[in-house]
Amino acid sequence: MLAADLMTHDLTPSAVIGASDDLLSAPRLDNQASCYAGLEALLGLQQFEPPGFQPVLALFDHEEVGSTSDHGAQSNLLDTVLERIVLAAGGDREDHLRLLPASMLASADMAHATHPNYPERHEPGHLIAVNGGPVLKVHPNLRYATDGRTAAAFALACQRAGVPLQRYEHRADLPCGSTIGPMASARTGIPTVDIGAPQLAMHSARELMGASDVPAYAAALQAFLSAERPEA
Repeated sequence: MLAADLMTHDLTPSAVIGASDDLLSAPRLDNQASCYAGLEALLGLQQFEPPGFQPVLALFDHEEVGSTSDHGAQSNLLDTVLERIVLAAGGDREDHLRLLPASMLASADMAHATHPNYPERHEPGHLIAVNGGPVLKVHPNLRYATDGRTAAAFALACQRAGVPLQRYEHRADLPCGSTIGPMASARTGIPTVDIGAPQLAMHSARELMGASDVPAYAAALQAFLSAERPEA
């Protein structure tokens, strides 16, 4: 053997738990839950409207270590693949550049639910509940890429999907993590919304989320993917 990449994993099977079977206990929910919901959303699309509309699902490695790699979100991979899609469809670079601001990107990463033992870690008016529906994430210093336009687009997607929407506002006096949303938006120029599903014990070997949040998450992303975008 010349070389290897070594990773350790919890091998205990995932399980639906709780007195009402309303919780999902599993390893690596962050961010495999988003990968699953995104794939379900993409596969659930029956037709693409308007004509020429092309939904794309991008699943990146290396987010937890900064995304700076040849195929991380801070690389040129996404922009390059999108341009090649346009070229393969008979367009040119001008078409590609015009389509970027007319598109919209959902940066799907899990969200911190309010822990019952530590509610003071959250904004009092924005407590996040497990099994409460997808979470729209906002940060004034753009640790999340959401703005007014993209927030409205995802809120409308949740309405169309018939799922509740929660809004996460980070406490201004506490440091805030980030996602690939800001870097992907900056590299491509695509308007971006940061969203997720609520979970507890994020980054633990064993994480916890609401069982009903899984289909709600997928339904919201499917509605978002199928929404018509205004032309640039």
